[in-house]
Amino acid sequence: MNNIRVSVLMPAYNAELYIEESIKSILNQTFKNFELIILNDGSSDATANIIKQYAKSDNRIKFINNTENKGIAKSRNQLLNSASGEYVAYQDADDISLPDRLERQVDFLDKNIDFSVVGTAIMSIPDEIVHTYLEKPGIIDFYVANAVANPSVMFRKNDINYCNIRYNEKFATAEDYDFWVKVIKHFRIYNMKEVLVKYRVLENSLSHNNPKLSFYEEKIRKDIRGFLSGDDKWFYALASSKRILLLGFIPLLKIKFTRIYLFDIIPILKLKKNWWYLFDVLPFCKRKI
Repeated sequence: MNNIRVSVLMPAYNAELYIEESIKSILNQTFKNFELIILNDGSSDATANIIKQYAKSDNRIKFINNTENKGIAKSRNQLLNSASGEYVAYQDADDISLPDRLERQVDFLDKNIDFSVVGTAIMSIPDEIVHTYLEKPGIIDFYVANAVANPSVMFRKNDINYCNIRYNEKFATAEDYDFWVKVIKHFRIYNMKEVLVKYRVLENSLSHNNPKLSFYEEKIRKDIRGFLSGDDKWFYALASSKRILLLGFIPLLKIKFTRIYLFDIIPILKLKKNWWYLFDVLPFCKRKI
């Protein structure tokens, strides 16, 4: 177990119906140098017993047992603090990784040192719908929704630890969305187009049914707005297709590189060096450098 390359982290809560298939999908990976750390978060079903049986038969499995349910954010932090691998990958207890998932992601991070995180496309089960993500998202791409699939990620543990990035344990849901917004402020993310993870959609999922989901999502968007407004280069981070909508549907402003358009037609402001010009004529305001 020395020089472990990948720590696969699996939080589990009342997952007896799916966890065996999930564990097997990791044990059967083509890439072999990993540890699988499974945390049972106070399950009331047979989840803990299933994990124990697999841990007895494969010494790559480490079992953490919480006697009381602490919630997903605390569980993920507990797992992160237990990881000893160079890279960290997530595997939820009801999801399935395709056999070459770890191999493909390790190869990418080994060859692309400027990226700290690599995600993949995912296929939802049982409906088999494929979800893809922007290849190289920036922070503005996280404004509408999470721009990386949490069940598919692998990242450099030292980068996350260096910036002391952890899950916000005050969040009852959307904790993964908040986590990746923290990450994108410091590091680059790459999303592969290939499906390497099958993501199970459950009707009783707490993350999808939490009545405070919109509340937490708005807190995250407020954080993004605050970050962007404090960065004098934030206009450059906006893709040319991004629009500011009036009443949620009228295209009021469009930002295209160094020019702001009203109704996507009338050029209002243009940036020249550190001055904003009104209608490209009158020096309107000066950017703080």
